[in-house]
Amino acid sequence: MNYEKFYADLFSQVVNEYGELDPETLTAIVGFSGGGPISLNKITSENLFITCELALYPDQKLSTEKLRYELMATEFPDAEWCQSLFTALGNLSFNAALGDKHTIDISGISESGPKLIKLSLFSKSVINGENYGVYKVTSA
Repeated sequence: MNYEKFYADLFSQVVNEYGELDPETLTAIVGFSGGGPISLNKITSENLFITCELALYPDQKLSTEKLRYELMATEFPDAEWCQSLFTALGNLSFNAALGDKHTIDISGISESGPKLIKLSLFSKSVINGENYGVYKVTSA
């Protein structure tokens, strides 16, 4: 699979609305599949963070809209906090079908930020005959 093309297609609406992604990816030595934090792309000028690996994990449950997906946020300025939130949500996505208008209690992982977040379907794409999406995460 050509990952660069896959993510260019999946993130095309994000890029159209917010601008080009920064060239670097926030990642860790121990990756998400090894128990580490999720990898993130960002658009610094827009305070936008977006996961860039979840949709390719076969363990991810399809969303309630029957999509494999990534998560993005624009209202949380702290990259470390956002990475922690998205790592928890990524793990949750392996055990629960998340989707549009779902509200999630994150009080167990969020001491300084919001206690509830909401998912909203931001975009949908068909790539290689499969349905994918991006869900925007906001404070509830």
